[in-house]
Amino acid sequence: MSRRPRYARRMIDLGTLAGLLEHRHRLDAYCSRCDRWAELDLTAMVAAGLGDRRLPITVRCQECGDRGQLQVRPPMPAWTNTNGWVENLGPQTQAIAGVG
Repeated sequence: MSRRPRYARRMIDLGTLAGLLEHRHRLDAYCSRCDRWAELDLTAMVAAGLGDRRLPITVRCQECGDRGQLQVRPPMPAWTNTNGWVENLGPQTQAIAGVG
């Protein structure tokens, strides 16, 4: 029986409020009754001693009191001025692409 390889880095834990905050994720809640989204303040929740709470947690809408649905959102990349298209095509690339 072979042993599992040891990994240099440990796996990250996104199952707790503190883990989400540490790895720059967001936790949003949706109320289907009000059709309303809200971003939960993870910093305040962890500061209040709730960092060890594991997902899923129960959240309620501040408007109607219905139970909310959670969505974990990964960190967003930094804003760039590009839209995914190559802006300045060199002569060789222009010939291949059939432009210019």
